[in-house]
Amino acid sequence: MSSPRTISQGATILVTGANGYIASHVINRLLADGYKVHGTVRDEKPWLDEHFTTQYGEDSYKSIVVPTLADENAIAAAVKGVHGVVHVASNMSWSNDPNVVISDTISMAINVLKAAAQSDSVKRVVMTSSAVASFPRTVEKPSDGDFEVDTNTWNEASVKAAWDPNSPEISKSSNVYSASKVEAERAAWKWVAENKPKFTFNTVLPNMNVGKILFPQHQRGSMAATRLLLSGNDIMTKVVPAGQWWVNVEDDARLHAIALLDANVQSERIFACAAPFTWTQIYQTFQELQPENDKIPNAPKDEGPTLIKVKPSARAEQLIQKFYGRDGWVSLKESLADGIADISNVK
Repeated sequence: MSSPRTISQGATILVTGANGYIASHVINRLLADGYKVHGTVRDEKPWLDEHFTTQYGEDSYKSIVVPTLADENAIAAAVKGVHGVVHVASNMSWSNDPNVVISDTISMAINVLKAAAQSDSVKRVVMTSSAVASFPRTVEKPSDGDFEVDTNTWNEASVKAAWDPNSPEISKSSNVYSASKVEAERAAWKWVAENKPKFTFNTVLPNMNVGKILFPQHQRGSMAATRLLLSGNDIMTKVVPAGQWWVNVEDDARLHAIALLDANVQSERIFACAAPFTWTQIYQTFQELQPENDKIPNAPKDEGPTLIKVKPSARAEQLIQKFYGRDGWVSLKESLADGIADISNVK
């Protein structure tokens, strides 16, 4: 690592939603980088503690039960004494009720910020947003070129659709989830601007995560759904339309760590988006990885080109290269191979 760190090794970091796919990799990354981690969980998950303490030492990781991040006292107690906070937890209910999902997601984010501001030790707060806070899952091609995303782009279309009672039911929950990411991130930036806390605030905006699943028996998520293709289940292709971007989950974790630790990163929206993808690419890669598997469906027909250009992707890759001394993004093929390594003999 060449960039100066804002938080010294050995310090304790709080990660919310610790048992989730992205959060577990963020924890693993921070532990590997020499930090101690406390992770919030809604209920006891001994398998989580056992995994990390076995790998990194008895005092490296501790789960803290916080049944709801709407409980200001509980999150304030969890934040006490830590030097950084990575807020990954979100409302993942996929409810189609914006009053529940959006309000809940905003409330969690603001409670974390308030608790961090009340602590004398917190130097940095990182919030996991989403690329869908900047662009919708389905983009119509503009007349003047591709849809370009920069750090000032917001997904107004999904917010409008989420609150519109006449929105099609089939896309309602997806729009509500996307709108929750928009509104929570904007509310967080507004809160920071108005309250001027002592800590530095950054956000990370991942698109579809693929790669190793640390706890296959306990975790769901984008990779778990994607690898269902190996058994002939194509549900993920219906949930995530082609034209999105992908990122290796470990690169995503690196960007969270960079947002927390790199002194040169201040008040930034960091896009964890490696490259655009089509489902045809993923089908073909799985077929290359498991040529004997005849359950993998044929690739979708007539997939159009990716219409979204995520301009800040280059900045994110440069941060990984500089901070971790890597060549760049982990490749899609390596990411998919890692994501199915524990079931590599499926036929």
